[in-house]
Amino acid sequence: MGSQPTDIELVKRTRAGDFDAFAALYLRYARSIFRVIYAMTQDRAAAEDLLQETFFRVYRNLDRIDESVDSLQPWLYRIAINLTNNWLTRTPKTSPLDKVSEWFQRHIHVSPDHIIERDERVRAVQDAIAKLDEKHRIVVVLYYLQELPLEEIAGILNLPVGTVKSRLYHARRQLKDHLQADQRISVPQTALSAS
Repeated sequence: MGSQPTDIELVKRTRAGDFDAFAALYLRYARSIFRVIYAMTQDRAAAEDLLQETFFRVYRNLDRIDESVDSLQPWLYRIAINLTNNWLTRTPKTSPLDKVSEWFQRHIHVSPDHIIERDERVRAVQDAIAKLDEKHRIVVVLYYLQELPLEEIAGILNLPVGTVKSRLYHARRQLKDHLQADQRISVPQTALSAS
């Protein structure tokens, strides 16, 4: 059989005692889930632990998986995001998001008269992202880092698409406001338009 087994086929095989099937499921999603967790925590050890905890929870709940779904990805992301949010709540230090900040950095047009060292600009963007509350930060991570479509983000977060759009809009507005107030960076009025 040349085609890849579906997520549900792997779940069924795991339930029957085929642990290689669970390993295949892990390999299918571990990298992308790790990226989201790491982007939120900026702590590699914590991200690795949270990734393991995510799949431990999946394994513990194999019997509860709805066999009518096409993909486990939204459910896996929800578990990972919930675990990560719990970790962030317990951990006072939350670091900024490097890759997301790089995206915003590329879209900030710093005038030649006000060029600031790159690391100062990056820190300013990272600080602005770090100031976002979790509900806005996670949509920024999923949209800009994971490059997921709004509909998929809505499924992962169990929200209407309109709510995701609204949170993304407000996140961009907040980032723009934070960056305009930051003395380390010059942000033109047209940059980061929230339209």
